[in-house]
Amino acid sequence: MVLAVFLISACSGKEVQHFSSKEEALDSFIEKEDIKGNIDLILTKRGEELLVVQSKEDVFFVAELIEDKEGYYAERISASVVLGIGASWELNTVDKNKYTIYFDKNKKDLNYTSLSNGEYEMSLVEGHTITKNATEFTNAIKEVEVIKD
Repeated sequence: MVLAVFLISACSGKEVQHFSSKEEALDSFIEKEDIKGNIDLILTKRGEELLVVQSKEDVFFVAELIEDKEGYYAERISASVVLGIGASWELNTVDKNKYTIYFDKNKKDLNYTSLSNGEYEMSLVEGHTITKNATEFTNAIKEVEVIKD
C-alpha cells in the first residue's frame, strides 16, 4: 500500500521548485534556462504574468511566472521559436487560458508593443486565433515591464 501511494504521488506531476519572491524565482529560471537575451513581462488583463524570453539572438519562447500557496516559480508554456522577420503561435497558460502571440520586425500598430530588445513588435491576443482564422482580436495586454535587458 505504501509503495502504491509513493508511485501515485511520484507520477502525479513534475516537481516544481518554489521561491519566496518573484525575484528569486526569476533568477533561478534565468540560470536554469541559460537565458542570454532580454525578458519582457506581460501582465495580462486576466492577471497572469507571462515572460517573453529572448533565449538567443532570434530565438524566443514564452514562460509564465506563477504564484501559488507554496510561493513563486517560472515555467515554460511554449517551445522555442526562431522569429526571422516575424512569427506567431498559440499558447495555453497554467490556468488553461488561451492566447495567441504575434511578433513582427516593423509592425506599427496600436495593438503591438515594442519589445525591450528594440528589434521586434509583439502583440498578445485572447484565444487561439491562428487555428480559428479569427478576424476580431481582443488585446490581452494590461502592461509590459522589462525584467532583463
